[in-house]
Amino acid sequence: MRGISIRAVALALGIALASLASARAQQQQENIPQENSDAVARKLASILIERQTGAAVPADRYWAYEADFNLDGFSELYVYVADPACDGVKCGLFVFVLEGDSYREVLGDIPGARLTDPAKVGFGAFKRNGFIDFQLDQVLASWTGDHYADSSTFPATSLDGIAFLAACQKSKSSEQPEEGEAEQVAGECQCQFNRFQAIGLSQASLDTYTASMGENFAYPSGEKEKAWLALLKDAEDVGTGCGVISGKSQWQPAYFKHGDQPQQKLDSEAFLDACPAQDFILTNRKTGSPDRALGLCGCIARELPTQGVTQTGLDLLTQYYRNEISDADIEAQDADILTFHDQASEACLSQFPAK
Repeated sequence: MRGISIRAVALALGIALASLASARAQQQQENIPQENSDAVARKLASILIERQTGAAVPADRYWAYEADFNLDGFSELYVYVADPACDGVKCGLFVFVLEGDSYREVLGDIPGARLTDPAKVGFGAFKRNGFIDFQLDQVLASWTGDHYADSSTFPATSLDGIAFLAACQKSKSSEQPEEGEAEQVAGECQCQFNRFQAIGLSQASLDTYTASMGENFAYPSGEKEKAWLALLKDAEDVGTGCGVISGKSQWQPAYFKHGDQPQQKLDSEAFLDACPAQDFILTNRKTGSPDRALGLCGCIARELPTQGVTQTGLDLLTQYYRNEISDADIEAQDADILTFHDQASEACLSQFPAK
């Protein structure tokens, strides 16, 4: 079965989009956790946008959200800079990802991406190379391993899927199928096969995966184990994406040990000014660069409210980070604040991206 169209998969993505802009418009009533998160995102975005464009952007001309594009528990930044005469260079849509030692903007290689109407932007149903696809109006963007690019520029394959479809349907079918189950299973397997072609899976890899669904499969070991595990991860992601399209599943973010206390609305701007310059942040073995320190501080600022930290407590921590007060001083005023801080820091460091 060669040359099966992958267009059906691309069309189905449109059904699965969760528009980021629509979510913003729906947040009419007060949502303190979201407001705290958005405030952190705006502060980080103001720094990164100024560096990206060479000029500070007025506060009323941009908005920003934290969005976990690779589901690793550590948020990327989704930013929109408004300008009626936008040239698509210093305004429009931006996505910043912490990769290695630096934050990088990752949409700039797609022609016209910045000019996309935010109301026509959303996540796709599938992942590629670890990041969720990104729908920019009519353009589906996929992750290259380094940045987002137009998915139509990625190589696809034309595979013989007869054996895979038979094995897939057999593995998913019940001994006594209910009415309509056979058609549903066939649709799920066809979706997976189409996606395998879309991501450029080789015939040898498809045959290996097909064999793994049968009996007496010898699981690769030694030097071949790494490639086998990568294939399994690709297959798992394909299965989840097809489940998203059918409404049977959804992408799950990595576990993050948030605090469980009711949040108060906090002004974290002063803390975020002080935190990245603090030596014990910059020299932590998981940071080591100004951008990584900024990312860690953003995470800490977002997590402190979940530990029950109040504005008074956050202001004390800001003084502490500025080296204006000592451990003894801060503990004398709030015996729990350093414990709350350490819990937030440990949670963030546990999910912090590797260099």
